[in-house]
Amino acid sequence: MMAQRHSRSGSEEVVIVLDGSANMGSLAKTINESLMAVGVGVDEDMQAVFDEVGKEAVKKLKATSPVNPRGKHSGRYAKGWTYERGKKAKNYKGSGVVRNKTDPQLTHLLEYGHPLVRNGKVVGNVDAIEHIRPVAEWCSDEIEKRLTKSIGGK
Repeated sequence: MMAQRHSRSGSEEVVIVLDGSANMGSLAKTINESLMAVGVGVDEDMQAVFDEVGKEAVKKLKATSPVNPRGKHSGRYAKGWTYERGKKAKNYKGSGVVRNKTDPQLTHLLEYGHPLVRNGKVVGNVDAIEHIRPVAEWCSDEIEKRLTKSIGGK
C-alpha cells in the first residue's frame, strides 16, 4: 500500500467574500443598473447590508469554529475571525471580506480535512469540520433578502 502525499503551499485560506460580483452578481448588477437608469443609487445601501451581514457572519463563525481545549493557543482560531470592509470591487462600491486573521492557514485544513502525518509518513486522515460553508451560504441568502428589502422589494 502506497502512502499518499498531500502537498500544499501553506498559504491556502478560505474566506467569505461579500460583494456584488459573487453569488449575488446578476441580481445586484440588475438592481443597480435598473435603479441607476432612474437616478436612484443603492451603493450605500449595498455597503450597509454587506457590513451588517459580515459582522453577523463573524459572530456565527466565532460560535461554530472548532476550539482545541488543550495547549497555549486554546480558542485562538475561533477568536481570529474578522470582517474587513473591502475596497471597490470591479464595478461595485460595496464589498467586504470575512477571514481569519490569526490562523488563515487552518481554514482550509479544518474545513476540508487533511492527511495526518507523523515522522514523514501518512498515518491517517483528519476529518473535515465544516463550519465555513454553512455561514457562507447563510450570507448569500441573507444579503439577497436584505438587499431586496432595503430597496423596497417584498
